[in-house]
Formats: sequence, structure tokens, C-alpha cells
Amino acid sequence: MTNPPVVAQVVMPEKGQFLVRCMCPPPPVGAEAVVALDYGQDIGVVAESGAYDAARHGPRLPGFQLQRPVSEADRDRRAGNEARARMLRLAFAQAAQAVVPDVRVPYARLSFGGTRLFVRFTSASQRPDLAPAVAELRRAHGVSVNAWQMGPRDEVGLLGGLGPCGRPCCCATWQRRYPSHLNADRFRGENPARLNGTCGRFKCCLAFERDGREAETPK
Repeated sequence: MTNPPVVAQVVMPEKGQFLVRCMCPPPPVGAEAVVALDYGQDIGVVAESGAYDAARHGPRLPGFQLQRPVSEADRDRRAGNEARARMLRLAFAQAAQAVVPDVRVPYARLSFGGTRLFVRFTSASQRPDLAPAVAELRRAHGVSVNAWQMGPRDEVGLLGGLGPCGRPCCCATWQRRYPSHLNADRFRGENPARLNGTCGRFKCCLAFERDGREAETPK
């Protein structure tokens, strides 16, 4: 009886998680690995691995592959990709601003295979059409572009900074989701300058503060 194939869950930098078939002994959990996805080679982090189980993983073996653990040569290649990504980020920003002047592009990452550029941008426009900028990069540099629009909180969470309290922003250090239960009605009539964070929106930490106007529970 043959042993079942080994599969792994791999988390990519953009937080996507993929089930891949291991073409080598899987690296330990938390280690980086080179994987072959639909857009080419990229590097992800192993979240778990084990024998393929149709009941858990689905009736078909994954087509994506974990090819090898990341080597020193792979890390050197990734460093070269990072330098190229900085150049491509500026090229995309210039092409995008020709269409939507207020676009900012604080983040760009080139896939390990060099075929796809992942971009995050900000703009006051709702869903700006950046198709001309995407087409320009494909024509001039031979890369496909995946672009996501970010809000003010996402931008601060990505770039970091200091909050009004003088400490690093919560969203850039530990708090990855904005507290949905934070209600503006709770702070009606207060000075907005004291309520807004670096992003210009409500400070996330307000969700953890007790309302001083509430009566204390008698002892």
C-alpha cells in the first residue's frame, strides 16, 4: 500500500492561504518555502503539513506545489526582487497619477518569479479606474499587477507611526482589525481633535476605554 501524498497549507504575504502538494519533505511550521502557484513561483510560510486526506482537503489533489525550502540563493534573489519592486512601484504611481492625480502607492511587492506585482494604493476616489496604469506596466515591464485600494487606517497600519499618545500606533503593532463596536454616538459633543488618531479617524484604543460618564457601581 502506497503512502498518501503530503500536502501543506502555505500563507502568502498578502494573507492568502493555499493548499499545496509537497514535492519534497515539508519544511517545519513557520519556515519559508518556494511554491508554484497559478501566477508562477512565490515564497510563503508553512502553516501546517501532513498526509493528504480527501475528507478534509477535498476530493482532488491540489495542483499548486511546494517545491523546496527557501535557500540562501533564494533569499539573494528575493532581495534583488525587492529592489526591482521599488522601481516598479514608482513607475506604477506615475502611471496611476496620470489618470487619478491623488493616488499614492505606499506598498509594492514583486512575486519571487518576477511575473506579478502586488500593489496597495490610496485615493479619495471610490474605486478609481487604474486599468491604464496596469496596462502600462504590463507593456513596459512585462509584469501583471494586482492592485488593492486601502483606507486611511490600513495605510497607517502598513506604514506605522506614532499616535497622539506618543506610542506606536496600535494598528501597526498588535491590533489588526478595527473594533466594529466603536460607536460615534458614544462620543457625541466631544472635541474631535482628541478623538482622532494619526489616520484622521477615531482612535482604535477608544474601544477599550471606560466611559467616565457612567455611574460607578456602588460598593
